[in-house]
Amino acid sequence: MLLPYLAIALLLLATLYSAVVSFSGQKGRVASRIFPQAPGRFSRILVGSLSLALLIGAALWMASGSSNSTRRPSRFLIPDGYTGWVRVEFEVPGAGPLPIEGGQYVIKIPPNGILQTSSPEQYGWAKDHYDYDSAHGLHTLPDSGSDQRIWAKLNAEESGASGKRKYEEFFVGTQQQFKTQASEERDSK
Repeated sequence: MLLPYLAIALLLLATLYSAVVSFSGQKGRVASRIFPQAPGRFSRILVGSLSLALLIGAALWMASGSSNSTRRPSRFLIPDGYTGWVRVEFEVPGAGPLPIEGGQYVIKIPPNGILQTSSPEQYGWAKDHYDYDSAHGLHTLPDSGSDQRIWAKLNAEESGASGKRKYEEFFVGTQQQFKTQASEERDSK
């Protein structure tokens, strides 16, 4: 996600540098192929102004884009011991909105693994948290590393008789359980 911004910043830096070097207004400058005669004062001012406008415009664009690339994080509360697919369906008429606690959405998954909400789907980067919810409290489910329990997270949209439905889906379980489930689904098709 950061790589495109770095590429744009490097391009802008190279453009600004070449404008400064090319139009520094040195006396006795040798003519180039692009400018057979040394550029005059007007040309230097014009290129310098355009380069500065380009730099400011790109900085504003990147600043506005970076603020939109984040979203509110979510805390998924999954029934203790649950394994299988979890699905959160967004913008479902008649369903309740997702509650917000401590600056994050609290998504309490029912025992069947499917939650419907009237809240819109959020896009962008955030660090979500996954917990088994039991009578004894919360137990964190790692979403990476050797003890990973969250697999194949995706956001998608499907069309059906009730119209378009946006959803988020992921698998809860061990790597072996995930592979077995994926294999069974592939064989049933």
